[in-house]
Amino acid sequence: MDDFRVYSPEDIIAANLREAVGRYDRFCEQETAHLRELAIELVGENSLQDLLTLLPDYRPPTFENGKDVIAENADILKHSHKLLYARQRIVLCTELYRELSRRAPFPPTLLFSDFEEVSPSAYHRIVYQRSIYADAAYLRFSPLLTDARAAYAHSFHAACEDVYNGHYEFCILPIENAVEGQLISFSRLIAQYDLKIAASCDVVGADSSRNTRFALLHRNLLPTLEAKDAECGFFRFSIPHDASTELSDVLMAASFCGLRLHSVNTLPPSDGEASVSLQLSFYTDKGLLQPFLLFLAMEVPHYTPIGMYPHLPQKGN
Repeated sequence: MDDFRVYSPEDIIAANLREAVGRYDRFCEQETAHLRELAIELVGENSLQDLLTLLPDYRPPTFENGKDVIAENADILKHSHKLLYARQRIVLCTELYRELSRRAPFPPTLLFSDFEEVSPSAYHRIVYQRSIYADAAYLRFSPLLTDARAAYAHSFHAACEDVYNGHYEFCILPIENAVEGQLISFSRLIAQYDLKIAASCDVVGADSSRNTRFALLHRNLLPTLEAKDAECGFFRFSIPHDASTELSDVLMAASFCGLRLHSVNTLPPSDGEASVSLQLSFYTDKGLLQPFLLFLAMEVPHYTPIGMYPHLPQKGN
């Protein structure tokens, strides 16, 4: 009797959807082949810096719905096209990374060029406003540097200004705590002086609820610091929150590249700024950062990198 089992409508629909997925897979393979050809052409014609500058102009073209679309499906297809084109751009950036890395080693740092020599007097000197917690953060950060030396500032502003002016290579600021989350005033300070996070660590007070995250900051994104005992790695950046920036596309690209979202925070506009900015932070340990950076260069060329850095575990962990 099993040979005469009756299929339910749900079974038939599931079988039809399975067949549709198979057809979709074949379409995706065709599409990927075309995007791979485009990536090969773009990499062959341009230097890396030219490619990064021109990426916004190299987005795959968009098309309107076909004339033979059933009217009641038109809106669904229109919205589906937005997802399709976002995915095409992500796949193109993945193929660009594949082609670039095939020709030469392609670490994420290759996409940035803000390396700057530090004066001997400032080299590996760390300035911060002294406190029990900041001292603990300094002790966590200092092994990352050779011959680290501490200096003390009378205010957080003064510490940032000293690094900005090149008097010290690094400063230490709190950036998050367990009660308030992101510390907006310090995020503003980092943005004001255009500082970059080189490493982070958590300091726990006598009351375990007083968990504060501190950042080691310097003037440029490069060079990045390496920590053998790092708990994880982060990439943090900000983008203007305006109509031209599709946050959903950025999140989809990060997920496609295997990056896990850590946090999204808003930073209210300061003097002279027109709109709110979004600060996004992603775990980078189990993903590919390079194609995501290419995607940002294509889709959000006005993004601001804030740090590409290790997070150090708490002592005793």
